[in-house]
Amino acid sequence: MESLKNNSVKSKVIGITGIAGMLGSHLSEQLIKANYTVKGIDNLSVGKLENLEKIINNEKFSLEINDGRNIDALRKIFKDCNTIIHLAAVKKVVENQSSFETLDVNVKITQNVLEIAKEKNINVIMASTSDVYGVSEEIPFKENQNLKIGDSTAKRWAYAVSKLYCEHLCISYCKDFDVKVCILRYFGGFSDKSSFTWSGGHVPIFINQILNGDPITIHGDGKQTRSMGHADDLAYGTFLAMINIDKVNGEIINIGNTEEFSVIDTAYLLADILKKGKNDIKIEFIPEEKVYGTYKDLRRRVPDISKARRLLGYEPKISFKQALELVAASIKEKKNK
Repeated sequence: MESLKNNSVKSKVIGITGIAGMLGSHLSEQLIKANYTVKGIDNLSVGKLENLEKIINNEKFSLEINDGRNIDALRKIFKDCNTIIHLAAVKKVVENQSSFETLDVNVKITQNVLEIAKEKNINVIMASTSDVYGVSEEIPFKENQNLKIGDSTAKRWAYAVSKLYCEHLCISYCKDFDVKVCILRYFGGFSDKSSFTWSGGHVPIFINQILNGDPITIHGDGKQTRSMGHADDLAYGTFLAMINIDKVNGEIINIGNTEEFSVIDTAYLLADILKKGKNDIKIEFIPEEKVYGTYKDLRRRVPDISKARRLLGYEPKISFKQALELVAASIKEKKNK
């Protein structure tokens, strides 16, 4: 991966919300390797301290275990930062889960971050999601296309709607209060630090199920496609947005891998990587309505990353198959310890 050391950020103190999650931990490692000081907050509801084990004792790293809805805690942690990279969020919900926490956490922490940025003249990189494209059939997804959100009575839309509202908050603080903000719409990422719940995506769950000899659970028919990439690539795209904030202030940018694989083909590919034949695995198909209620899962989710290429020089470095191989090997090694 290219060196991160050539940059235009004056202060080398970076704040990160959701630092113990997959993306926050990968990004922190990259920043510290590049001689940045990193100050983070996480309530550890999803993130794990073990994700930070490589850097937790580094003199350039500090962690506050707290809730980002506590604005006084955020003010204290981030007072000397040049940039806040806001990753903390409660992600996708299924129909039998509460959607309130998703709405409350995502909106309140984002507004707290933006208020502190306004007060202290701090730049903000805000994590959004490809979910905001909703049920649009314009493929690949482009940042300036119309968004199409589904049935409001389906709880699953709480995540997309909360993130879309947070995008508008960012644009408002940028245009109304001169806060420098860049919004990144991430497409699926995974690593050995992913959550082994559905909020972490299907790849780590499939790896875990195959290694445990459990049935591979697929929502729907498995023919829906996704574009997934390694968390290191998403972290690097985030870094590029941070150091180019003057160029990308007020912009919305897709970050992700453009390779498109169906969910079921991903399961078969992982089985092959883990040296399991099709006859060695069992696939359990779960009807979508049982998981999502009236929510209809998007059939294709593919990003157009031409804007990221043009403005940031961003290009994913790790292919989808390489990422699967790396993550499967790492998870297998951890299980065998």
